[in-house]
Amino acid sequence: MRVRHGNPEAGYTMIMTMLAATVMMTLAVVAVTAVRGDTNLQLYDLNRKQAYEAAQAGIEDYAFHLKVDSSYWEKCTNVTKPSAVNQQGSTTNKRPVPGKTGAEYAIELVPAENQTTSPAYTACNTSNPQASMLEASGSLVGSFRIRSTGFFGKSKVSLVATFKRPSFLDYVYFTQFETSDPIIYADDDWLSNAYKQCEKTIQQGRYSSSISGSSGEYCNVISFINSEEIDGPLHTNDAFVACGSPIFGRTAADSIEVSASSPGWYWGASSSLGSARLSSNNCASANPVFKGTFKTNSPTLEPPATNGELATIAESKFKYTGQVKICLSGTNMTVGKNGTCTGVYSGAIPANGVVYVANGTGCSTAYTPFTATYPATSGCGNAYVSGSYSGALTIAAENDIVIPADLTRSGNGLLGLIANNFVRVFHNYPSQTASTCHPSGDGKTDAEDDAAEEYVKDMEIDAAMLAINHSFIVDHYNCGRSLGTLTIEGAIAQKFRGPVGTFSSWGVGTGYSKNYEYDDRLRYVEPPNFLDPVTKSWVIGRETQG
Repeated sequence: MRVRHGNPEAGYTMIMTMLAATVMMTLAVVAVTAVRGDTNLQLYDLNRKQAYEAAQAGIEDYAFHLKVDSSYWEKCTNVTKPSAVNQQGSTTNKRPVPGKTGAEYAIELVPAENQTTSPAYTACNTSNPQASMLEASGSLVGSFRIRSTGFFGKSKVSLVATFKRPSFLDYVYFTQFETSDPIIYADDDWLSNAYKQCEKTIQQGRYSSSISGSSGEYCNVISFINSEEIDGPLHTNDAFVACGSPIFGRTAADSIEVSASSPGWYWGASSSLGSARLSSNNCASANPVFKGTFKTNSPTLEPPATNGELATIAESKFKYTGQVKICLSGTNMTVGKNGTCTGVYSGAIPANGVVYVANGTGCSTAYTPFTATYPATSGCGNAYVSGSYSGALTIAAENDIVIPADLTRSGNGLLGLIANNFVRVFHNYPSQTASTCHPSGDGKTDAEDDAAEEYVKDMEIDAAMLAINHSFIVDHYNCGRSLGTLTIEGAIAQKFRGPVGTFSSWGVGTGYSKNYEYDDRLRYVEPPNFLDPVTKSWVIGRETQG
């Protein structure tokens, strides 16, 4: 009898089938676990994002209260309830984020690290808030910090915000009014009316009517043009005018602020500028490039009326009367009169870093850039400043500061220049009368007039400059030849825009082309006793996680 044998591979197949089923089940379990893990991870990320936004809401809450009451920080935790404000180390007081979010935030007051008291305060103290909260030294002197912690679900995120007073040095470029200083209109008969009209912003009607008594003249329209770049943050209390595609800022971290409401800027040929749109002939379009973050409705920054407070700070041996010349060299300086740097002082810069030059007698001649001269002596409080420095110094002049040659820094030097009137760049064109560069009656050819021109080719100025009542300007800016590039590393703050040269559509002109670079150190440090805006408001200097 023949016995039928089964398939010799049948058992093997069964084993493989069972193994495959096991593998599939295992993979399914792994897949479910992975999905759950992803879900948990996504939920964690979402919760953390909500907590982060809650922490930001806490900072905004505190900033709002500071805006309403600039002394809010001095009250420590003694503020109107309900409040999220706590001493450092506590998050007991919380507030919900507006809306049905379920998120909350708590605010801690972080005592100053650099204090002058011993022992140091470990909490905000209402009896001495300045000593307990404001940094007394270091790169963040005068600032204070809060920590805002956001909570959502099981997630929490803490952000530390540093609050500081606003400063002109927060910007590479600051103006109150985006128009020419009326001093350049060269007509004394209606100069006072020009100031009245031109001390209005665009949105206040600067260009809505002509200057009274001027036979139809308007305040100048000055445009940021296609070739210009602002390499740093900018602020104007006005709106600005653009032609072509000027570039504002380097990155989104640079704030481009205008105090005007939207749109905040105008095209050079815009009807909004009325009959004053002088740049319309060469301005076919405008498309400014904002690499920085553009902000309208920014708070106005007002300088003090004078720099007189620095006269009270300067030591007696560093207070001078009448025109002086100051030559800097490292951490030393020499001071002289009669057009030289010798004879008055030679030695180290002041220990408190402040020099003041006051008006004497016989300071009555009104300045214009068209007739500027450089006498060796003057009763005016003028400071001629040049050289190379490595120390920290602020030079203030009751009248003008004149820069006759390169003014550069080495190392970590810091220099502030503060004039009640003009900060001027030396450029001598002796044949100019009023706005005429080559007067027909001077008996010289144009070439002979140009030969008498005195200037510094490709000048460099490393300083933070403030012209309180007028402008940063180049003397005789509209006469002579092209002087190359004016490089500034620092900051310029002025009441009106001051011209440094003239340019045509093909780029050939007089004076200097501009290369203005922001000294980023000025965000955190400043020259000694540099003047701040009159405003008492606080702004967020920086925000970090921690």
